[in-house]
Amino acid sequence: MSLIFKHQDVAFSLSVSAIENKDLQQKIEIALKDVFKGFISCSAKCIALEFIFTDNIKSFIVDKEFIRVKDVKIGENQTHFKDTDLDFLINNSNKFKVYINISDNETLKSSLRIFNKAFKNNIELQISTFYYRIFLLFTQIWNIENNCSYVHASAIEINGNSILFTADSGVGKSSLLFKLSQDGNFKFIADDLTIISDQAESYYQGRCLSVKPYHLNFYSFLTARLSLLMSRMQKLQWKFLKDNRLTYRISPNDLFDSISEKSKIKSIIHLCNHDKDTYEIKNITIEELMNFTISILINELFLANHKLNTLASLPFSPFQSTAKIYAASEDVFTSVFKNVSLKLVFVPYMSNPNDLYDFLKSEGCLN
Repeated sequence: MSLIFKHQDVAFSLSVSAIENKDLQQKIEIALKDVFKGFISCSAKCIALEFIFTDNIKSFIVDKEFIRVKDVKIGENQTHFKDTDLDFLINNSNKFKVYINISDNETLKSSLRIFNKAFKNNIELQISTFYYRIFLLFTQIWNIENNCSYVHASAIEINGNSILFTADSGVGKSSLLFKLSQDGNFKFIADDLTIISDQAESYYQGRCLSVKPYHLNFYSFLTARLSLLMSRMQKLQWKFLKDNRLTYRISPNDLFDSISEKSKIKSIIHLCNHDKDTYEIKNITIEELMNFTISILINELFLANHKLNTLASLPFSPFQSTAKIYAASEDVFTSVFKNVSLKLVFVPYMSNPNDLYDFLKSEGCLN
């Protein structure tokens, strides 16, 4: 069984057929459908990346001798990466066909999702780890080889063009999207990582948005939405734990009336907190925005960066170092930034996200 989703103008597949334990296979399939529920399903044509899950990765290893750094090994035909978090294998002739080892590590306590802030059990957490440390790594490598890159930004389309909101985590990108979702003129493109090309195009990325309890203080419609989507046990978790770190992952399709698969970038607005109680806007140079966005992207992908550099450090490795990857990202960013409007907006720290929307609208930034 394979799930197939769109990535830029190609597709990636997620297969569980190689999992021998049928009960585990079913659980992994359900977990994958949940994590990728916001992505666009598509046909089997143009599959550029394959992710194959197995509970017996040794059965796919053909090399007998390896060059190695601890349990990271490169052979004549394959590369095998293993540490405390990950265990995956690729064929050196095609690094976009990845075998991921999955284990049935569920215990009675871990199966009780109520004890996890994201309401996940151990098996589901393995898929979250896969997403952040393998999926984002290999899709970014594919992006770079195809004149694209991730940028840490949310993105919407309005009047046929896209607006990107770059920022560090916690500044308010997602909160702004919650507000924009209530205006049918805006189409969703991405929340956390937006795919952009050197032709100044932005592409849909379906990662679910993270709803936290404090968001409900500003957006009453989210309360009604979550009452329909949440399981009874997660509702109890939110009611009794009273912790703003609790998370519900909501699909873009459950928020926005429509999405945009591809859109020409019109403007980029970089959001940054400050200690003043007023909003401020100014022009920003390409060099300034480059420094901000590359630094933030490196921080966001830090879990994958170490893995990639370990792989690239070995002789005959099919991988490039992160230095080369981010240099290529800079090339993409430069091509985009020089052709679009660039603004810097200072946002009062811990302010009402509705006020950010009102300010951007008053400045003509949302047209």
